[in-house]
Amino acid sequence: MPMRPILAVLVLSLVFARSRAEGPVPAIIQGPPPGWEIVKITDDPEQDQHAAINNLGQIVFSKRAIPNPNGTEEEIYLYDNGKLRQLTDNDVTDWQADINDDGVIVWVQRDPGVNEHEVVRYENGVVEHLTDDFDDQVGPSIGNDGTLIWPTWFSSIQVELYRYENGNAVPITDNGLTNVCVTINASGDYAWVRYDFSVNPWLSTIMCSIGGNVHELTDGTTQAQGCAMNDAGVVAWDDAFRIWTWEGGVASVLQDSTGGRGPRTNNVGDVIYGLSLGNFGSGMLVKDGQTYQLIDTPELAFHGYDISDSGEVAFGVGDFPETDIALLWQIRDPGDFTGDGIIDRFDFESMQNCMSNVACNVQMPPVCLDIFDFDLDGDIDFRDFVVFQRLVVPTSN
Repeated sequence: MPMRPILAVLVLSLVFARSRAEGPVPAIIQGPPPGWEIVKITDDPEQDQHAAINNLGQIVFSKRAIPNPNGTEEEIYLYDNGKLRQLTDNDVTDWQADINDDGVIVWVQRDPGVNEHEVVRYENGVVEHLTDDFDDQVGPSIGNDGTLIWPTWFSSIQVELYRYENGNAVPITDNGLTNVCVTINASGDYAWVRYDFSVNPWLSTIMCSIGGNVHELTDGTTQAQGCAMNDAGVVAWDDAFRIWTWEGGVASVLQDSTGGRGPRTNNVGDVIYGLSLGNFGSGMLVKDGQTYQLIDTPELAFHGYDISDSGEVAFGVGDFPETDIALLWQIRDPGDFTGDGIIDRFDFESMQNCMSNVACNVQMPPVCLDIFDFDLDGDIDFRDFVVFQRLVVPTSN
């Protein structure tokens, strides 16, 4: 959180009963699932972070130059199926972005001159400032139905949630505590963490609102945090360095999740979370009952991640502060950018996207070369296009 102290995490004993899956626990598999691979979206000496992905394969993230002349400048970028676009170009901090399936993007803009944090929305090529006050807005989240919620700081211990409705910010909490880390599903339901920093050590409660009914998923006697929510109303969080899920009033611990932090979950039951492994962090993917350790080297330290319903994971990777954006996706054959097993006009559109990066003076995503650089000469040109044409399958659509 900007301008706030980093929260120290202490392990507390869980004092309320939860169910746990029984039976043998399968071994953790090193590397991505069979048929999947990690590819890079960016590869440069800058700090790329805060990746969010939607179900159309679009990834939004922020980029900070290293070294940074004034220590604040950070810009928003959008990766869209091979094309990389810079959405902001100013001397302030644009970060903490989120994106829904309509391609609507929200983020926070911080002006160091006045030390204010305001919410910005990008829709159909138009950038709109939704707030302009002396309060600090942070970490906005947008749902597929357009619901937009963000936390607003009033003091070091009071942070309330606001929903944006009809051009106005409407408060949805008023408890004097620290309400942050909000996530929204397609129905406009949402989950968040309610911290209590008036006590020492601090405590927290995992909260959610489903159909307008508010539920406390934990009892407020632990240090639970990092919650996420999918469209089915399944909520995930970490507590005592384990990953928990809640569904229909029942909470359970995720097998093989000891040490896990900050889960994200999609609508088919996949869960991605972070795990510290000494001098670096790895992404741990739970898929079809099996746990995969995605990263096994400090040079690819894992951070700032999100997961789509197809199981693709967008994340920050690298040795901080020089970090890049990577993507876990299903392995593609050369020319098949969409990964559907057919090389057609949709792949041609992605090839055009990839080539347009250079024309727009934007670095070409390395994944473009992985798919379309047939002659392996480090670029995509006419010679590659000739090879691509031979692979295209004619379609009637």
